[in-house]
Amino acid sequence: MGREEAVVVGVVGACGGAGASTLAAALADGLRRDGRRPVLVDLATRGGGIDVLLGIDHREGPRWADLRDARGEVDGRALVGLLPTWCAVPVLSAHRTDPAALDQGVVVDVCSALADACDVLVLDLPRAALAAGAGGGADLSTGAAAGAGADAEHAALVGACDALFLVTPLELPAVAGAVAAVALARRSGADRSMRLVARRPAPGRLDPWEVSDVVGLPLACVVGWDRTLAARVDRGQGPPVGARRPLGRAGRELGALVTAGTPARTPAVA
Repeated sequence: MGREEAVVVGVVGACGGAGASTLAAALADGLRRDGRRPVLVDLATRGGGIDVLLGIDHREGPRWADLRDARGEVDGRALVGLLPTWCAVPVLSAHRTDPAALDQGVVVDVCSALADACDVLVLDLPRAALAAGAGGGADLSTGAAAGAGADAEHAALVGACDALFLVTPLELPAVAGAVAAVALARRSGADRSMRLVARRPAPGRLDPWEVSDVVGLPLACVVGWDRTLAARVDRGQGPPVGARRPLGRAGRELGALVTAGTPARTPAVA
């Protein structure tokens, strides 16, 4: 993969239910609104699928289970054209009825191909990825991960990220999880590209800037609370990412951070 051609961004939660998948989607939408060509990838290949969160699980298109044999040279542009879209963003997700146990190398090869076909690859990382990265990894540009299994692939993907956003609810248990996540990331040097995203509400009135100091990460963004979020997701409408909504504003703000100084790519002519 030509790393000069794409920005790779990872989004990970400090704890369960932190809202990392929602924030990853908002970031991808913000990048699209800014004229970029992002692809959103859900790396929990055995999960329920980010397509359910986005309300696009009924749409046709390949999921991870359909890519079990995708090794070596993968046609990223062709794959992007087949993926289901949310807000015009191509999305690669798990399938809730067919959680995929993938052979070693499939995830890295597919992500490498997708990165060659877009401006920004947005990775919705499972929390376990930071622990995997602590053991060392490989550059995504090699198209392969050192070692074996999902841990090696997660290590390669974390190592390939130009930016990592740690989504942390403003609650004490989440802050403790963020401190632990940073400690893991520090072992592989991934903390150098990591920034904190604080998510409201703050029931105990924790201050985002004080949390940033405690966690030891620069504060990238404070995401306001939108009380309509849960209802919209339950109705299959996806997260509210309009320009005036808290998630919409956060997505644009974070998108500007990760693409600062990076020109948008002109689509290749077939």
